[in-house]
Amino acid sequence: MIPKKHQNIAVILGTRPNFVKAAPFFRQAKNHPEFKITLIHTGQHFDKNMSKIFFEEMQIPKPDVQLDVKGEFHTEKIGKMFNALKHVLKSDNFDSVVLFGDVNSTLAGAIAAISNQYKVVHIEAGLRSHDRRMPEEINRAIVDHLSHMLFTTEPSANENLLREGVDKDKIRYVGNIMIESLIMFRDNIDKSDILQRLQLQAKSYALVTIHRQENTDSAQSMKTILEILQNVNKQIPILIPLHPGTQQKIIEYKLEDLLTGINIIEPLGYFDFVKLMAESKGVITDSGGIQEETTHLGVPCCTLRYNTERPITIERGTNKLFTMDLDQAEAMVKHIHTGASQAVQIPLWDDSVSRRIFKCLK
Repeated sequence: MIPKKHQNIAVILGTRPNFVKAAPFFRQAKNHPEFKITLIHTGQHFDKNMSKIFFEEMQIPKPDVQLDVKGEFHTEKIGKMFNALKHVLKSDNFDSVVLFGDVNSTLAGAIAAISNQYKVVHIEAGLRSHDRRMPEEINRAIVDHLSHMLFTTEPSANENLLREGVDKDKIRYVGNIMIESLIMFRDNIDKSDILQRLQLQAKSYALVTIHRQENTDSAQSMKTILEILQNVNKQIPILIPLHPGTQQKIIEYKLEDLLTGINIIEPLGYFDFVKLMAESKGVITDSGGIQEETTHLGVPCCTLRYNTERPITIERGTNKLFTMDLDQAEAMVKHIHTGASQAVQIPLWDDSVSRRIFKCLK
């Protein structure tokens, strides 16, 4: 009897959110020897706190291919990633390429896959903020329309894809793989001693993350955000694990004085970060994934953006949008004090998302 041919899959990762979403995928892959998986890391996030620690903590296999793509500008980085990935993908005969989310590595990977005539599988497809000023919005729209199979996280994603003319046979509503990660590692998260190390009491602080390009690439936006945080900090102590890119922009804009009195720490691993999020009084962020994680945890979330591609978090009441105005600080404090305080159960946001994905891939 002739052995069944392996399905040869390339998985492309590049950033911290990619790594979190990939952990359940790789755990589930162990149950499917019929798939031969090659892991390619673009190097978009490369330092220990943004990359290596996630591979170690979350038991993601060591990359088979490690790229080191550098560039000063957004488009330059995407172009260099595309060139590097195109050559890597050409070196093997893949059946398909699996991509996560909406980062630059996702877009470069999709274009490189199509240029090599491979099928594209997009996990976390269909999300739309309907704001084309966001680089991530452009990335995910292009990737979705290049994809052959699209795995979605919430009903709005299905509606968006159908409205845009995507064939319904390509769409699979499988749920939220980022939440599967949270469930998968909940014991490790609960055991984290990060509060003791930082000498913090539970529910005594607000956790803050700011990294979106539309916020950090403008000196005025960055200044306004820091001034809002200063006003919030007068009522609820703020803790910021500061993203390296955001820190660089604050220094470039000479806004370091606006961090005075705010508790700034280095970026954290996944277990420590989610522990801080779960034990916080509330979160202020511009992240998409954190909107979902806080909803699952029942932690009030203030999103510093004019829109969100994850409307289900707004509908469920845990998340609320806030504009970049100084008078928003008081409203944020109110939401943190009075927002949802119990976990929200959303259909298919469970521990079986990766199992459903592999069932479709087969």
